[in-house]
Amino acid sequence: MESLSSTIQIISWTMPSIIIPKALSITSLIRHRDYFGNREPYAITVAATKLYILTNPSDAMEAYKNMSTLSFDEFVRRVMRTSGSSEFVVHKMFETPDPKKAIFPNPHNRPLAKLARELHMHQLFPGAPLDELRGVFLDFFNRSFTFKNMAQASYASSVSDQEVVLPLNLWTSDVMICAGQEAYFGPHLAEIDSQLTWDFLEFDDYTWQVLYQYPRFLASDMFKAKEKVIAGLERYFEIPEEKRGKSSWFTPAMEKEMRNLGFSTHDVAVMMMTIYWGINTNTRRACFWMFSYILFDPELVSLIGEETNGAFADGDIPDIKYLEEECPHLNGIWNETIRLSAYSSSVRYIMEDTTIGGKILRKGNRVMIPNRQLHFNASTFGEDAKSFKPTRFFNNEKLLNSKSWKPFGGGTTICPGRFIAKQAVILYVAMILHRFDLEIAGERKFPKMEEGNPVLGIMSAKAGDDLSVKLRPRKK
Repeated sequence: MESLSSTIQIISWTMPSIIIPKALSITSLIRHRDYFGNREPYAITVAATKLYILTNPSDAMEAYKNMSTLSFDEFVRRVMRTSGSSEFVVHKMFETPDPKKAIFPNPHNRPLAKLARELHMHQLFPGAPLDELRGVFLDFFNRSFTFKNMAQASYASSVSDQEVVLPLNLWTSDVMICAGQEAYFGPHLAEIDSQLTWDFLEFDDYTWQVLYQYPRFLASDMFKAKEKVIAGLERYFEIPEEKRGKSSWFTPAMEKEMRNLGFSTHDVAVMMMTIYWGINTNTRRACFWMFSYILFDPELVSLIGEETNGAFADGDIPDIKYLEEECPHLNGIWNETIRLSAYSSSVRYIMEDTTIGGKILRKGNRVMIPNRQLHFNASTFGEDAKSFKPTRFFNNEKLLNSKSWKPFGGGTTICPGRFIAKQAVILYVAMILHRFDLEIAGERKFPKMEEGNPVLGIMSAKAGDDLSVKLRPRKK
């Protein structure tokens, strides 16, 4: 799972191998790892194509650094086609642009498929644009996290004057998707299509069918949901920019670059649907898993609540700098959560025979780095690497510099959205723990991760596995 590279580095997490052979599920890769160990590269043949698997951290680093004989562009093209882009769009995205028509500074005259990454880095790397984007998330959370609003949610149950019960997965998904939509597209998109976030959530639950390239007759629900999202975005982009209200800097910048290449409104909507997918699929899941781990240990609920209190010195709006710099347990739990929940596999196309780990990887095949397997490397993370340990990163911050730590991919395609993803989730967690007392309602059964299907970054819970949480306003 690596960000859909250049074009789609737009995505706010890491992306799996673009199109993954169904034989290579997470569970099958775990079996391979247990058999071969984190040793030399090994090969698997799937549908007449050889796939070289790298499980040794040093081999993985070597592959990430190789930009001459290993390429990611071919997989980006395939994802664009699978997502609905025409051959005209795919060609234009990789075509060398006319320097006389440049909009965004492009001194190296990169095609938009490459320039898109720089556009997103400008939006998502630390600085004023990121601060502005985070501010939208913060404002949305502040409006959403009131007892009245939560009690009025369509999925709320057992509502009284003092408490409300919410399904954790649906609640975190609803809030995160709506917040991400408003951050990137502004509030007007919700007015144009009030069902868009729910259509996307339905699509997102079926996206493994996209990655497996299911035909329409086997994935009609996924295609219908995807087309609804594209239709909503198309109506949005039909409206003149000045009438849409405030959005992120990135959205109109990317639109201008695409229209400069002759893209129709439908073409723009298809490409931006991929962006919508990227910014919303992983933060909701990361938030769900982080809350799940915290709630199953009441001591963590108290610890994180107390540790983050200082971030609210000026009221109910937390200081993100305090949360990131003065809350080591909160940050450690974030790292441990994504270590366990990220299904991260980077893929490259082999352009020329390449030697890695003493083995010759032959031209025309693919190389895959299953980063999730690196996260279970016992020599790095300990013999309990398969278990959640809240103090793992708190006790050893050097793990963040390990060759085995790759939740956001690596090399030139490392995910640019890693900063806003973390900030949005820890803001969510800190604000809820500050405003409410919460506990698990009903059966205490930890949700199981769906390890059989590929995703764009963070695994979902198995169908039907959710937690009910009871929230009560805190007395201050």
